[in-house]
Amino acid sequence: MSLPGGKQKVLVVDDAGEVVVLCVNMLQSLGYAVKGANRGDGAVDLVRKEPFDLVIVDYKMPEMNGFQVFEQARAIRPDMAFMLLTGHGSSDVVEDATEMGFNAILLKPFTREQLRTAVGQALQGRT
Repeated sequence: MSLPGGKQKVLVVDDAGEVVVLCVNMLQSLGYAVKGANRGDGAVDLVRKEPFDLVIVDYKMPEMNGFQVFEQARAIRPDMAFMLLTGHGSSDVVEDATEMGFNAILLKPFTREQLRTAVGQALQGRT
């Protein structure tokens, strides 16, 4: 799935445009090839069209939440890694995400270093 030259492909999904832009910029500066989506259905469409090494998805979004994006995208490409991004870090959400098979969880707000670490963890845990 990686691009020629070894760049890993990451999709960032969050209904908050500023979070998508922040993640895209941070991840590009770390050497990843990154695309963003601000809706769950748009993210699933992108996954249908092209493979990604990692999908970073916000938990709470209108119309389709992060768990629904995970289930649909995982059904299309079961070999992708998934990371949950959430400002709702309740133990229930974290526990559910872990049980579902998310490779990493990152709580908002986060630093560049925390994002780098969580992305590395998610990619290492890929099936």
